[in-house]
Amino acid sequence: MTLERKPRLGPDTAHQRGQTALIAVLLLIVGAGAFLYTLATPGKISIENDKKTAAALAQAREALIGRAAADATRPGSLPCPDIDGDGAAESPVAYGGVCPSYIGRFPWKTLGAQELRDGGGERLWYALTPSFRDHATGGVLNSDTLGQLTITGTAPAGSVIAIIFAPGAVVSSQVRDTANQNNVANYLEGGNDTGITTNTFVTGLATSTFNDKLLAITSDALFSVVGMRVAREARTFLTEYFNANGYYPFAATYTDPTYGCTPGVTSGRIPSPAPLLGLISATCVGLADWLGLAQPPAWFATNNWHHVTHYAVAPACVFPISNLITPCPAGGLLTVQNLPAPNNNKRALVIVTGRALSGQSRPCSGPADCLEDPGNTDGGDTDTVFVKPVLAPANNDRLVVVSP
Repeated sequence: MTLERKPRLGPDTAHQRGQTALIAVLLLIVGAGAFLYTLATPGKISIENDKKTAAALAQAREALIGRAAADATRPGSLPCPDIDGDGAAESPVAYGGVCPSYIGRFPWKTLGAQELRDGGGERLWYALTPSFRDHATGGVLNSDTLGQLTITGTAPAGSVIAIIFAPGAVVSSQVRDTANQNNVANYLEGGNDTGITTNTFVTGLATSTFNDKLLAITSDALFSVVGMRVAREARTFLTEYFNANGYYPFAATYTDPTYGCTPGVTSGRIPSPAPLLGLISATCVGLADWLGLAQPPAWFATNNWHHVTHYAVAPACVFPISNLITPCPAGGLLTVQNLPAPNNNKRALVIVTGRALSGQSRPCSGPADCLEDPGNTDGGDTDTVFVKPVLAPANNDRLVVVSP
């Protein structure tokens, strides 16, 4: 009996079968990995997208607040929204002093920022309280000026100055082609698309029909920065006055409607010289005037910053002229607590207050109506001990030492 021998496989055939088996195993591994990836990564992708969105919103808010603090003619003001998608704010001058729309794209070019995008790759949107527009027709603008926007929903807020929106991915019937790229209804939803008509916007959990994310610019966030700018401006012109005369002007009393300095008063409102009230010498007899010196910028008086700016000067640093022999001699200087030692050698200080808090009224009738820390509201006109405020919900004052 002859047994048939099976043909022996050549080395090439065996190699091919081995490769096929290896490929099959790899495909199984890849397939299993892909399956697990689809189960595990949606949450991870969502977290990463949320991080990108939060970072973009925060950068946008920082850019807007920085712009408000640096404004040369109306500190605290903000640019109009961009309505044509070119990244530039619309000019209120071209529209009779108003913004053509108070909701639109975030004006990143005007702010010198990047073209910020959310986690879904969409450019940001932006809504603004009309009175904060960058034009004098918006009216008086200082830390007492409240925002007019309201946010409802999961993160409610009132008196909001501006809002930045991350629109997220397309939902429902939104169309985001070139023809609709500046149509707010194709990017915001749930009432945010029409919120500018009522100044009310919405926050909420993401659903199949709503995925907007909002970041508000509140008065405390904006004016904690702008207030420091104003205080430093005041330090500049008070220092100039001292350098020219060897003493500082007296303060103005809270009850003086002219806001001129009052002889003998060392703690009160900051005196308001030209251009609003004329020369200091006209309302504070015997003191030098501000003529030829660095004066408060025009916007200081125009926007009533002297209403919300407290001023204190050491008794040793004011008139009479006998002090000129040794200007501001030791003794009789101010102490400012919460500062590094020595903290008892301060010649003058300025405190710019924020919005009125509970129990306060405006215009201020006294320190307690303007200031929060008890160390800054006691003592009346003769007080020489103050406290550097710590920002908190119940304290929004900003203090700058004029000169140590």
